[in-house]
Amino acid sequence: MAGRPGRREQPLDPQAGPLERFALGLRALRERAGLTYSEMAEASHFSPSTLSQAAAGRRLPTRDVLRAYVRACGGDPRGWEDRWERVRREVPGPAEPDSAVGDVPQGLGDTEATSFVGREAEMAAGSMLLDRFRLVTLVGTGGVGKTRLAKRIAHSVAGRFADGVHCVELADLDDDQAVTGTIASAMGVQVGSGQEASRALAVALQGREILLLLDNCEHLLAGSARAVRALLTRLPGLRILATSRQPLDVGAEHVLPVEPLGLPPVAHARPDASSSALSVTEDTPPSPAMTLFADRAEAASPGFRITEANRHVVASVCRRLDGLPLALEIAARRLRTLTPDELLERLDHRFRLLGPGASDPTVHPRHRALRALFDWSYELCTDAERRAWQQLSLCSGGVLLTDAEQLCGRTATGEDSPPAEDDTFEALAGLVDKSLASRVDAGAQTRLHMLETVRAYGQERLAEDGRTRQALLRHRAWYLGLAAQAGAAYGSSREAGWLRRLRAEHVNLRQIVTADPPAGEPPEAVLRAAPGFWLHCLTSGNVGEGAGWMRTLLERHPRPPSSESSESSEAVAAWCRAVWVAGFLMLLHGDHTGAQEMITRGEQSLGGIPAAPGPSEPEPETPERDELTAALLQLRSLVALVAGDPETSVKYADACLAGGRWCSSLLTQPQCVAQLGFAAVLQGRRPQSADLLGQALRMSEERGDTWHRCYLLWALAVDHGEAGEPETALRFLRRALRHIREIDECMGEAALGETLAWVLSSQGDARLAAMVLGAVDGAWHPSGAPRLFGFASLTAHRERCIRNAHEALGRAEYARAYREGLGVGLRQAVKTAFEQQQPQQPLPGNTRNTQGTQDAQDTQDSQDIRYARDTRPMEDAS
Repeated sequence: MAGRPGRREQPLDPQAGPLERFALGLRALRERAGLTYSEMAEASHFSPSTLSQAAAGRRLPTRDVLRAYVRACGGDPRGWEDRWERVRREVPGPAEPDSAVGDVPQGLGDTEATSFVGREAEMAAGSMLLDRFRLVTLVGTGGVGKTRLAKRIAHSVAGRFADGVHCVELADLDDDQAVTGTIASAMGVQVGSGQEASRALAVALQGREILLLLDNCEHLLAGSARAVRALLTRLPGLRILATSRQPLDVGAEHVLPVEPLGLPPVAHARPDASSSALSVTEDTPPSPAMTLFADRAEAASPGFRITEANRHVVASVCRRLDGLPLALEIAARRLRTLTPDELLERLDHRFRLLGPGASDPTVHPRHRALRALFDWSYELCTDAERRAWQQLSLCSGGVLLTDAEQLCGRTATGEDSPPAEDDTFEALAGLVDKSLASRVDAGAQTRLHMLETVRAYGQERLAEDGRTRQALLRHRAWYLGLAAQAGAAYGSSREAGWLRRLRAEHVNLRQIVTADPPAGEPPEAVLRAAPGFWLHCLTSGNVGEGAGWMRTLLERHPRPPSSESSESSEAVAAWCRAVWVAGFLMLLHGDHTGAQEMITRGEQSLGGIPAAPGPSEPEPETPERDELTAALLQLRSLVALVAGDPETSVKYADACLAGGRWCSSLLTQPQCVAQLGFAAVLQGRRPQSADLLGQALRMSEERGDTWHRCYLLWALAVDHGEAGEPETALRFLRRALRHIREIDECMGEAALGETLAWVLSSQGDARLAAMVLGAVDGAWHPSGAPRLFGFASLTAHRERCIRNAHEALGRAEYARAYREGLGVGLRQAVKTAFEQQQPQQPLPGNTRNTQGTQDAQDTQDSQDIRYARDTRPMEDAS
């Protein structure tokens, strides 16, 4: 068994023969590459044992295994294939060691001239299922490779069937009643005049062990199901392997889903441990989709190779085409005319680009063009399924089943006559059954996803039917409505649920905000949704993107609507709230000037909103002007606080609180109190800082607001760290971490990590501090937010922490610890840091509820604040 490079394998005599010399050449190739067979397996998608057997010298490997072996070692497959062909002629016996029979099963055709990439898991699963069950159906979308996989499985298991394997192609059949007769004809069974075909088959095949491959059953589901049921009942030795875009729904059926080929991961930014800069890695690992594309591209365009220069473009092509084998094969042929970059640019019009001109003329007409493939699926859909396909094609990030029912629940004309609820559900279920949509579990709910290519076809059909604008308005109204509801729930007990809800819809929201609105959509539609963006973009780690959204939005709507009516006053208020959101996200994005400009624009436009009534006038339900005035003052206070100007921050916060009216969903009042507390931390006014932060925390607890509680506990940790009380600071960080993970708040976790590293460093644990710093650096950059949101005082803590860790560890050890944190990620690094701390004793008078209930934890938070305040050293209290 081969191991590390240089480890001796079973000796071979180069004089023994061509097979041994070929194996020795493969071994030398691997040794030059410096790879183990396990490492090669990761890159080639064959097992280590299969690859090691290729160089064992006992038999010639298959062409597919040879290609995978050579590619994994960085060699040129073409030269090795020529050598393989020469050896194959000299060495007796087949070069397909996995084949149990020498004859080609009837109807399966010759072994493919092109390589078969990936599918090891499906091959193993299909073989196992045919051992256990009598009917196995390979189900997947068009072009995913069901037929080829089924034939491969049939070849691999043919030895189990004493009476052979037979393939029946149903693609050209258009009569449900003729399925059984077609099977009989393909198997050479004569059906007499007036005789039932299934009975004739039962008589002719009785007692025989046969595998029947039924290919392309989707357009003849009823006839295929009847034939299969009758044959399985009458022929106990028969097993059936079927391919279809939809299950046959026969009782004995076991479905094996066939998914697109595995895709290369998206290249991502990684921080450089030696500096604060970030570098982008383009080292995209091999994937089955890229392997297939490269293989077909090399065949179509001699001289084509995947290089470092084009690797990321090829990876993008594979992702845009969803890893669909047929689409990849047709696209690869276009490299005869186009460069990879040009191919990628033209994929917006993929159905024209991947038309018959790039197809293989020997294949079935349905597989000669990408559009023909989906035309076939479209024809098999009901009218309701077609409308649902068109509507859901606009959902770029997938869609909850319950949302899909609402989006598709009205007729295509938009009349107020929704179809029955069951009809809508059945249409969506039909798309799933036909492999046009896939379902995944999203907690306790179902989420539907469509491949990008399936969506592109649906959008083309939507345009052809003249329904694009109507469907787009419905799609936008639904998701903008979700964002508006989320914004209204912030600062309440419903906040956490809505944050999780919008997290799943981020891609849909991005599509809506960044696209030009359709004709007929009022500006208020997007403006009213804006309050849902600020907290969502922060907690999801999309601060920079959210700031970009708001810039785009306010460039489209640079001025508030006119204020001549009460409706216009509401529109002005919506515009001013959007300005607040823009200012908040720009501030956290590091654009202080832009934030200040937004605040000024908002303040100048408040005159378009009627003032709140006097004492003798009836009080309106929503005193918009006063609430927005207070919100903009709170934001001015935050800008000053981030800039390290606590005096100015206090001035604006006091002015905000003096107004007496605050917007609860923008957390105006508790945020202002918290800002006063944090300003007190920066000014060294320790007892007052604990009181103010504790007051804000109690407000948060009363409201049920999870997000603000995270940051308040973090602020208390900073306060105690400043006071030289690291154990108490760590206690608050632990509490904050629990709340942050409740809503999966990645930016809050990054801020906690920064403070944790600083506290660890102050305790003398430099190695743990360096590890956490490495992990934290991996979180800030993708968010678009500067470290610690640009807080000047906290940035100074970070620099001091780095300096102390460097001095304690030395640069080499610091770099090792830093890289370790970068590798394990933020969550694991923080977990490790806390686990390696000494166990903390409970604070006096506190009891921990082992059930972890929210009420007990909230009580503990409050007790810790009171304890920390009451036990503050006397010199601080002065």
